[in-house]
Amino acid sequence: MTTDACRDWRGALGAAALGVIDPVEEIGLRAHLDGCASCRAELRDLTAVAKALDAVPAGEVTAAPAEPSGTLGGRVLERVAHERDTRHKRRTRRIATGVGSLAAIAAVIAAIVLAVGGGSTAPVTHVALQGAPGVHATATLTSQSVGTAIDMKVSGLDPRRYYWLWLTDDEGHRMAAGSFTGSQQQSDIRLSAAVPLDEARRIWATDENDHVVLDKRIPASA
Repeated sequence: MTTDACRDWRGALGAAALGVIDPVEEIGLRAHLDGCASCRAELRDLTAVAKALDAVPAGEVTAAPAEPSGTLGGRVLERVAHERDTRHKRRTRRIATGVGSLAAIAAVIAAIVLAVGGGSTAPVTHVALQGAPGVHATATLTSQSVGTAIDMKVSGLDPRRYYWLWLTDDEGHRMAAGSFTGSQQQSDIRLSAAVPLDEARRIWATDENDHVVLDKRIPASA
C-alpha cells in the first residue's frame, strides 16, 4: 500500500536505482525499505530499468526527441478517407448484389406464375381405360414438343407382374410409352411416347404375355 511516507521517498528510490543517491538520504531510505515491501518492489523495478538504460549505446540517443513528419497528419487523413470510401463501395456492391438477386428470383417466380397460373396452351386429352372387373385406370395425355406425355392413375392390377403401356398412331403403328408394376391400390404413373397427341388413336396396356389388360380408343377429333 502506498502511504504519504512512500510518496516522500519516491525521488530517493529513483536516485538509488541510478546509483546517485546522497549517502545521508540513503540511510533513511534503507530504514524505510526495511518496513515497506511496496517500495522494495518498486526499487527492484527501477533498478532493472536503469540497468536496461545502461545497455543502450550513448551514440544512438539523440539530444532532442524526434519530431513527427509534417506530412504525417495529411497521410493519416488520406488513409481514413480511403478506408471510408472502401467500406462505402463494399456496402454499395452488397446492396446491388442483393437487389440483383431479388430481381432474378422475382423473374423466376413470375415465369412460374405465368406457366402455372396463366394456364398451359398445350392440347390435353382425358380418357378412362377399360379393363377386367376390379381394374380401373384413367389417363391424361398432354402434347409436348416431342410426342405425348401420359399421366395415369391405375389400380387393381397384380402387384407381382409388370405391364407395358402403348400408344397407336393413325396408321396403326404402336409405340411403347414405358413399363410399370401393377398395384391393387391406386398408383400414379408418368410415361411418354413418341406419338404426337393429334395422331394418337389408341392407348392400351399389355401384360408379360402381351395380353391386353387395359384399352381405350382415342377419337380423331380429340
